[in-house]
Amino acid sequence: MKITAERSFKVNYFEKENNKDIWIAESHLTDNQHDIAVIVEINMEKMQIEDAKIKFHRYPVGECKQIEEIASKLVGLKVDHYFSQNAMKITMGPLGCPNIMMLLNISVPGIIYYYYPYKIKMGEMTQEQFFELLREKEKNACLAHTVMFAEEE
Repeated sequence: MKITAERSFKVNYFEKENNKDIWIAESHLTDNQHDIAVIVEINMEKMQIEDAKIKFHRYPVGECKQIEEIASKLVGLKVDHYFSQNAMKITMGPLGCPNIMMLLNISVPGIIYYYYPYKIKMGEMTQEQFFELLREKEKNACLAHTVMFAEEE
């Protein structure tokens, strides 16, 4: 088998230094044609995007760089079950970019699985409080939760 292309996706989460309720989800795509970063600030108490930036460092055609302008339209989006649908309306289509949608999808929806365990580690939340939150808000978010919380009933 001969490799024809390789794409690297990377996600980092940061707690904002001056406001621990704000986390930054930074996703990055690199391949032979692209070097793209999406940086999203999320208010974790409101579960809402407060700021967003898109940076094209390398792109196949000049028009790609215009997509950076749609970042401001992500501000205000809730990080909930409808996030991907709502983000898709902004990032896809003739004025969008599927690569941006991929970067958002690998970074934003899953942030709760890093934020709350971090709060547990820091002593700001118990594991039972986290599981209760999952039961209330994420019960049917995935196969594991659906099965795990169905067994409790």
